[in-house]
Amino acid sequence: MVVSKTIKSTNATAALRYILNDTPKVQNETGHRVLAVTSQNVDKDYADKIDPLYSAAQFNVVRHSTKKYKLHGKDKKTQLQHLIFSFSDNDFDLSDVTIQAKQAISLVGDYLKKRFGRNSQWVAVAQDDNNGHKLHIHVAVNSVNVDGKVFNTNLVRQTLPDGVMNTFNDYLDKHFEQVTGRQFQRVQPQPVRDTNVTISSNERNMKSNRLNARSWKDDLKSILNNAIADNTDLQGFLDQLSANGVTIVEKPHRMGKNEDGTPKKRTSYHYTYVDDRGKQHKSVDFAITKKGAIRGLGENYIPDNIQKRLELNATKQNELSGKSTEDDLDSIINNIEAGLNDAVSAAVAANEQPKPTESSSASMTSEVPVVASSDEVVTSIESVNQRRRRNRQERVTAEFERQDGPRMVMQTASRTKKPTEEQIGKAQNPQKIVNNGPSSSSTGSETSSDLEL
Repeated sequence: MVVSKTIKSTNATAALRYILNDTPKVQNETGHRVLAVTSQNVDKDYADKIDPLYSAAQFNVVRHSTKKYKLHGKDKKTQLQHLIFSFSDNDFDLSDVTIQAKQAISLVGDYLKKRFGRNSQWVAVAQDDNNGHKLHIHVAVNSVNVDGKVFNTNLVRQTLPDGVMNTFNDYLDKHFEQVTGRQFQRVQPQPVRDTNVTISSNERNMKSNRLNARSWKDDLKSILNNAIADNTDLQGFLDQLSANGVTIVEKPHRMGKNEDGTPKKRTSYHYTYVDDRGKQHKSVDFAITKKGAIRGLGENYIPDNIQKRLELNATKQNELSGKSTEDDLDSIINNIEAGLNDAVSAAVAANEQPKPTESSSASMTSEVPVVASSDEVVTSIESVNQRRRRNRQERVTAEFERQDGPRMVMQTASRTKKPTEEQIGKAQNPQKIVNNGPSSSSTGSETSSDLEL
């Protein structure tokens, strides 16, 4: 499909220099802005090339050949009609840009000769260095023909039934396959627009750019968002941006005036981004013009907001690290408590021996341990608990020598439990006490030793 448009120009020299400039706006396959050139009633220079200044001089001479200029010395206000024919990827995919540029310029040149007539003066240039990277043709048509008559502007209008868009597509239906060897896909009619809705030319151009070109600002924002999410400090943020072709320059930015009348300023980031085609783009972080228009990337990308988000990332990372360490400590403490409970259970089980008979009571009295009194059992268990608290305190101190250590120590120490009445009663078991056994003091010592083991 082919899209075309017409632009009036009041400066023929500037228009010719624009379309014939050798420096490409976007880097392409050839490294040149001009891929192919054709013209009518325009002489080449001594180097056998179409020179912009030499062509502009010829346009100027032809415009001065009108009767109005000869009588009144007044030049036409509109000096040139600028046409653009843009081809889609289906028409020319730029797989062989040199051959395809010659094919496109041949089609456009033949069409212009038939539509404008042999007295018209124009230059056509093939390029592919626009943002959408599409093959397109610029045509500069002089506002006066070489016979001194004014050029008929109805021939360059687009919206008429016999306008440029319709007639050029009709021409391609018949001749595109002859030149390229491929079928032509005609442009589809646009839906009828509501006449009550007014759309400015700037808005139309912005919509056209969005459809035909990739937004470099979206790419830049994506790189910035990833760098902010992946880092916890400013240096890491800047390093990641540098690796993705983005550099930052700090500059003062005025934000009005203070109450005393002095300028109010802040530090602003000026971003420079080089895309994958090598084109350089620049943008400020955020600004509001005097007329209230918003410029830049947005408030999320000013230095203060970026720093806050990096600090938030650091806080979250520290919280996750502390939670992991706390979980490890809880596991250690649970293992200690489980081991202690097993030791208490083993000691209690050792004291639960069958009641001795009368015939063997003499021999059993020296072998069966005597359970201590209630107070001694409590004292022994509390001694073990103290040892547990001491060991736990040492582990906690070694593991948490940082800012939140005291808090964790207090939480850990508060988990120590005293023995329950059921444990004391089971350990005591008064039915198994032997009168002529060892003294209660030695029994308490043996019980404490068993519990420690």
